[in-house]
Amino acid sequence: MQASLKELKIKLAKTANAFSATDTVFQRAISIFKFVEIITRNKEAKKALDSMLGEASKEFDCYQLSDEDNLTCEKLGLSCKFWWFYGNLDEIHTLMKRYKSSDDKKYLNKVKEILSDDYASDILALSMKVVGGCVIVKMGKKQFIAGESNKDNKTWFDDKKSILYIAGKKVLIVQRGQDTNAHKILKHIFKDNKDNLNDSFFFSEIAEDVFADFEYKADKNGWHKYYDTCKKLNEKIINSTKNVVDNFLIFNSGKKAYLKINPKYL
Repeated sequence: MQASLKELKIKLAKTANAFSATDTVFQRAISIFKFVEIITRNKEAKKALDSMLGEASKEFDCYQLSDEDNLTCEKLGLSCKFWWFYGNLDEIHTLMKRYKSSDDKKYLNKVKEILSDDYASDILALSMKVVGGCVIVKMGKKQFIAGESNKDNKTWFDDKKSILYIAGKKVLIVQRGQDTNAHKILKHIFKDNKDNLNDSFFFSEIAEDVFADFEYKADKNGWHKYYDTCKKLNEKIINSTKNVVDNFLIFNSGKKAYLKINPKYL
């Protein structure tokens, strides 16, 4: 993998340098076409690219679906900025691909129009640098190379994105910027107790450690809050996975109630 990564890096750098070294519009367009082809024809590079574009899409969707308060405090992050940089290159690549297959001058004329804009060469050169660099970094991450595919059928929780991965399915627990009881409980299990996923978690423990609910022991009905959260979470998972995952959490009722992850999903 490392040899392949180094070779890819050299190819991308060589193509980006060729773009900057020429003043010919057509040759610049050819360089961009080759640059995108190098990435999309390399299995691991394409996987890295698709991963980043997918992250950008989710981030953009979360941003659009956020309520008004969140819109005032949240901004689109680096994932969406990556999408913009790649979009600059993809537009030229798509037009050149259509020109190559049809020999229709209208596509080439559109390319010339884009590349003739003020600062077009600077923007596209920067786009190649950003996209190439991000792809290389993504491929080089140990988690991406060795871990992503291994997680496909494992149960884990991304607390930053609030997504539960289970049985090859993804369940969005809560939109970005929100913090629900279900999110807090899953974070407590998967992040704070990641080495003890097979354990039982007593409601009394969760009440104090997660919710700072020190009145739990004195409140005879305090367990209802956590029981209802477990019930709603199971229902959400059933609906989101279209019944593929059933009875994810095993739990009971009463003052000494506890919850645990169904062993068949671990």
